[in-house]
Formats: sequence, C-alpha cells, structure tokens
Amino acid sequence: MLKTIEGIYKNGKIELAETPQGITESRVFVTFLETKTSIWPEVIMQYQGVAENIIFEEYRDELLPPNEIEFS
Repeated sequence: MLKTIEGIYKNGKIELAETPQGITESRVFVTFLETKTSIWPEVIMQYQGVAENIIFEEYRDELLPPNEIEFS
C-alpha cells in the first residue's frame, strides 16, 4: 500500500502533517522538493528602469523579499 503524507523537514527531523492510519511500521521514501528563494533575482536588482519612469535605484532598499508559497 502506498500512502503520501505532507510533512516538513526542519532541524534534522521530519514533521508529518498527519498521522498515517493503519501503519505502525513501514519503509519510506523521502523526496525533498525545491524551495523557492527568498531573495530577488540578480536581474531584478540590476534593473535600472526606464528614463520616463521613477528611478528604480531610489527604492531598491525598500524591496521586501518575494513571498513564498505556503502549502497547507
């Protein structure tokens, strides 16, 4: 029987989102999904803007990190 349960790997431990029913012991496979970066890509940080618009450089330090998708 195959069963997939969402979980989080943190500080060397895997925390499952739910307790698997009917399974007391089993082999498991753990797949680490690619996480989204919390910094802006270099191409965005190097963007100089367009002459007719607000100068991007004036607001560069006010940029917040990009939002990561939260899985629930």
